[in-house]
Amino acid sequence: MAKTLNILSNSLKLTLQELRVNKLRTGLSLTGVAFGIFCIIGVLAAVNSLERNIQTEVKSLGNNTIYIDKWDYSGGPDQPFWKFQARPVMKFEEADMIRQRSILLDDISFLLQTRSGISHKDDLIPSASVYGIIESQMAIQPLKFENGRFFSQSEFSNGSNICLIGFTNAENLFGSTARALGKQIDVKGKKVTIVGVIKKEGSNFIGWDYDNCIMLPYKFCK
Repeated sequence: MAKTLNILSNSLKLTLQELRVNKLRTGLSLTGVAFGIFCIIGVLAAVNSLERNIQTEVKSLGNNTIYIDKWDYSGGPDQPFWKFQARPVMKFEEADMIRQRSILLDDISFLLQTRSGISHKDDLIPSASVYGIIESQMAIQPLKFENGRFFSQSEFSNGSNICLIGFTNAENLFGSTARALGKQIDVKGKKVTIVGVIKKEGSNFIGWDYDNCIMLPYKFCK
């Protein structure tokens, strides 16, 4: 036992002596180890945060919602882009046919999507997401509003020249979201009046580009 304690004592003395002699090397080694640990912790935290954000965005699409599109979003280097491009765009009449024939669907929505420049007087946003929507959009993908309101039934039926505008687009064109209500903007050469400003959503990887969009009644877009 005494021999073991003596060995441990001598080892500790040698270690302390080595530390005193090589302070710089020891300090650099400890700094490197600490930096490495902090980097690993930072990467793990970033990955966990990204995973939570993706899970939240996937849940926002609805766990009992089916999306029909001509594009294949699975990705990969061998995707035949030209084949997807050649596929026909789904028509409103086809969506209506699904509604009539289905016995399991609670509701169905139809969305027309494109991109266009939008402007107000001399202020221009060169590219914004433009969505043509129908009444049931609110039931399937509920919207929250910073200011204003959603379209009324009569506005949908008449194809009124009104729109909803994304938070970022409203700020870029008018300086504040409150000033956007009631203003007219030009979309694809047509004037539309803003009746609602969509609440800020922030950046996302999937789903809708709400902050940078314009929403119009589908019948107005036809």
